[in-house]
Amino acid sequence: MTLTASGQISMNDINVEFGRSGTTANSSLEDLSDGTVATINTANDSGDRPDGSAPHQMTEFYSYDHSASAANASFGSFSDTTIRFIGLSPGDNVSNHAVTTSAMTDASGTAVISRAVNSGTAKGSLRVAVSNSGDPGTATNNSFAGGTSNSGSGYETLTLNNAVGSVSFSGSVTMHVRFAFLPHGSVTETTSSTITVTNNNTSDTSITLTTSVTSFGGFCVSEGVPVNCIDYYKHISELEVGDMVMSYNFDTSQVEEVEILKIEKPNHSNLVTYIFDDMEDIQYKHIESSPTNKVVTVNRGLTITKDHPMYKEDGTMVCLDTDKAQELYGLEAQEIQKGDRIRFIDSIKTVDKYLLNPDEQETYTILTKNNNFYAGGVLVHSEIGE
Repeated sequence: MTLTASGQISMNDINVEFGRSGTTANSSLEDLSDGTVATINTANDSGDRPDGSAPHQMTEFYSYDHSASAANASFGSFSDTTIRFIGLSPGDNVSNHAVTTSAMTDASGTAVISRAVNSGTAKGSLRVAVSNSGDPGTATNNSFAGGTSNSGSGYETLTLNNAVGSVSFSGSVTMHVRFAFLPHGSVTETTSSTITVTNNNTSDTSITLTTSVTSFGGFCVSEGVPVNCIDYYKHISELEVGDMVMSYNFDTSQVEEVEILKIEKPNHSNLVTYIFDDMEDIQYKHIESSPTNKVVTVNRGLTITKDHPMYKEDGTMVCLDTDKAQELYGLEAQEIQKGDRIRFIDSIKTVDKYLLNPDEQETYTILTKNNNFYAGGVLVHSEIGE
């Protein structure tokens, strides 16, 4: 039973709560209070148990339950459940992900974090820092220095299916977690993992983690630009290898529907948006939008990396960074100019202007048998190789 929370309380009541006879001889309130008789059960809140210090008072036993069980922790919703390290190449420096947080209740003890790889083979080094008092801080170099708020333990190695964690949590507290990733020096990888965070008999598996380390460079179209399929547009996230998209066959001088042979989806920040005369906004349905099948509008223009060539009316390739296109991919492209006539799927449109976009975005490119595809109506090069 649990002792009363107010009113009359007696030595008999306290003895019975401890499992003793109510008339145990020579009962001492001090011995009952300081753990001499039996260890005080700290599963009770601090206000519902004796503090062990003089003066010892019977009222300190109000609401005390000697057989109380510790409450299991409860996680709130993590602020970021999608951890992605993508667009990386072998030998790149360590990358940091933004901190993700969860407001917990009834927390107790250390936070244990483990990783289960669902697909792919992990090659790089994944580490995690945990804090009970704020952002653990970023990993500052390839030795994973940093994580100073992590109770001194910094970034710990999160190997396959092994648990790490040394920070103690108690009561209602916010857990702060940061991940950092160092690609292998020479080996590529693509993995999908589930992260499990455990504290006080409760586990949260809402966090997913993706790595993508490729030898692929910068030829990419912004994730927001839809791909041309026959008679409609489709979002890149809804396409898979084997799906059909629109392409141009320079041998037959025909637009044709072709199979996707490969898809790459790295992140890039060297993007440029080209604006074309007489180009209308694009509207299409994206099944992952909220609400389902929401009509998405893409303002007129095409956002791609600066070294990604487009095709002019005569088949000549043009881009903004011709040196990089030549250096990295061996492609002969001319520098794009205002007024250039660009090949669209159903027309020719002229370049009006371009706008630089420094923000990092998820991007993509698609390999087809013709080494090109239509995105946002514009014919662009693939160049990712088999």
